[in-house]
Amino acid sequence: MARSLLIVPRWGGTPASDCYPWLLRSLSAESPPAYASAQALSMPRPEQPEVDAWVPALAEAARSVDASQTVLMGHSVGCQAVLRYLAEQPEGRTFAGVLLVAAWWRVDQPWPSLLPWQEPVAELARARAAARRFLVLLSDNDPFTSDHEENGRLWRARLKAEVRLVPGAQHFNRPEEPAVLEALRALATP
Repeated sequence: MARSLLIVPRWGGTPASDCYPWLLRSLSAESPPAYASAQALSMPRPEQPEVDAWVPALAEAARSVDASQTVLMGHSVGCQAVLRYLAEQPEGRTFAGVLLVAAWWRVDQPWPSLLPWQEPVAELARARAAARRFLVLLSDNDPFTSDHEENGRLWRARLKAEVRLVPGAQHFNRPEEPAVLEALRALATP
């Protein structure tokens, strides 16, 4: 059975920004398609993301999907929205996979409106149990998180995630991101 894909964009991101349009075009052009349905979400006030708005927006978008056949992708602050959403899942609701791109627990120089996103995820064990697989893509020159080694160690320790380093990818904001496409293809396979 083909999977579904929901993408939560980065801070300031929209379905039309970054690599999201390219990813969706590339995935839909495959034969057979890796995903039966795929969409980048339009999040509330992307220029000023708020935990209390983004997590319910993701919950609404995912309300009707079959979690066992759905992959969630978060990009930067979108990763934090995905984690907080997963932490609210009832026991037994398990997503097929989660891709976290330019993921972080802390950024080097947080601005005031980012601080709520750096608060610990209250039910991290529940979040970890709500997905069969976590795949994290990090760059060795991300301008927001300079210590990619420590960042990767935390993702492995806290979520038992597979962490892949993509040299020179910065914050994964280019119009085409082949490493992201490859990771989504890997998560599409049961």
